[in-house]
Amino acid sequence: RARAGSPCCSSPGTRAAKRPLYRTPAFLGVTVLAVALGIVLILAGRADTTPAPLASSVPGLRASGHTLGAEAAPVTVEVWSDYQCPYCRQFAEGAQRELIRNEVVQGSVRLVHRDFAFLGAESELAAQAANCAGEQERYFDYHDKLFAEQKGENRGTFGKDALKRFATQLGLAPSFNACLDGGRYAADVKADRAAASQKGVTSTPTLFVNGKKYEGALPIADLRRAINAAR
Repeated sequence: RARAGSPCCSSPGTRAAKRPLYRTPAFLGVTVLAVALGIVLILAGRADTTPAPLASSVPGLRASGHTLGAEAAPVTVEVWSDYQCPYCRQFAEGAQRELIRNEVVQGSVRLVHRDFAFLGAESELAAQAANCAGEQERYFDYHDKLFAEQKGENRGTFGKDALKRFATQLGLAPSFNACLDGGRYAADVKADRAAASQKGVTSTPTLFVNGKKYEGALPIADLRRAINAAR
């Protein structure tokens, strides 16, 4: 389980953990109001501080599809997340950015992002859109944009019109729209979700550091300890 203070979004059918969890609607029950209010407060407090896309702005950063960093890096950190999960945003904008700026750029860590899009239709559309951006070598820029724009679960934030607008704001070519409208990556996103289940992923974010599983939005200090243990 994740360390205390490292929450994650829980997929349907999982057992309740002792740490705070963000549950899907079928499991919210009487706690829905408290959880929703907490998420709103988290997002409202961060609305003015969301960072710009990182991948295109860091000199020496190697990007290929869903991967950042050198193929020969001794440690691979595989991150499974959902673009509507607030704890995935916490991790992406916190420990993951620190990891990219340091270990990934230096060549000691390779980062791989995988989709566990389980929070609804907009999670799947967002993941498809990121893959469409990947056709223009902008996967991680779009990944960062999605987390920066996150405003709650299945509220239209990641509807097709909004996703196309994000692409325009990032300067992506018009071919993005055809890719998204055609559902080019719908099957890939579903396949990733199935692969996640086969690997025992039941919540987001879930990390594998050289194959060892960690659940929750790990702080950078804990993530670096996991990386050092994997060397």
